[in-house]
Amino acid sequence: MTLARAPMRTALLLTAFALVGWACSNEEARGAGDGSGRDTGGVTSNLLNSRTDPGVGGSSVPVAGGNGAMLGPPSQELDLSQLGYNAGDSASIVRVVEFSDFGCGYCRQFHLETYPTLEANYMATGKVEWKYVPIVIGMFPNAIEAAETGECAGEQGAFPAMRDHLFEQQPEWKSSDDPMPLMYGYAEEVGLDMPTFRSCIAEGRTRDRIAAGTQLSQQAGVRGTPTFFIVGYQPIPGVIPLELFEQVLDTVHAQALAERDGGATPRP
Repeated sequence: MTLARAPMRTALLLTAFALVGWACSNEEARGAGDGSGRDTGGVTSNLLNSRTDPGVGGSSVPVAGGNGAMLGPPSQELDLSQLGYNAGDSASIVRVVEFSDFGCGYCRQFHLETYPTLEANYMATGKVEWKYVPIVIGMFPNAIEAAETGECAGEQGAFPAMRDHLFEQQPEWKSSDDPMPLMYGYAEEVGLDMPTFRSCIAEGRTRDRIAAGTQLSQQAGVRGTPTFFIVGYQPIPGVIPLELFEQVLDTVHAQALAERDGGATPRP
């Protein structure tokens, strides 16, 4: 996924704006409301008024500092185009980046209740390209093991199936004193080549990617999960009602179409 049509920039102009939603954070689960969709009339206009380039662009990842140090700093700089997993058409005129922790209950809620509809209506139809970046915010038991399981499945092209399975089984593995037997069982259930999966886990082949995604999320100002960046706009922190998410994507897509078809000059 190329997140910036123009050359990549390193500056990140990302500050949160008020939005109804619930998110997991190291401080506490927070939200501007109860997640019910009430008092949300100005959200779309607030989003459009927050427009700023380069969005999350294609920033490189710092190699030291932050909570990602729990995994060790990445051994090399990685940019966002090298991280995460994409759904949808790379030519889509709307691009979304999701930072998510497998241990977060609100991330689970989003992926079980909201994401399937967004995938069917926006990614499958070519309206939106979506990048999922797994991170570890450091507050959930066994989240590192889950992230490694997802990334090692990604080595075999099975990240979406494993992502869904990890969220479905989240209560089981979060409460386990020894999650790896469960993770190996999940790998078998989604049809992975087990010797390859086991060697990926044993060698820690994906830890750089997890640490890099985590550090990039911190650089971008992510304070809780899930956080969504519609590229070119300010972030959406936390889970919001499906109808509101659809309203935001429809409005951004319509504006992008109007700019493209009207020959609008790209923002500098």
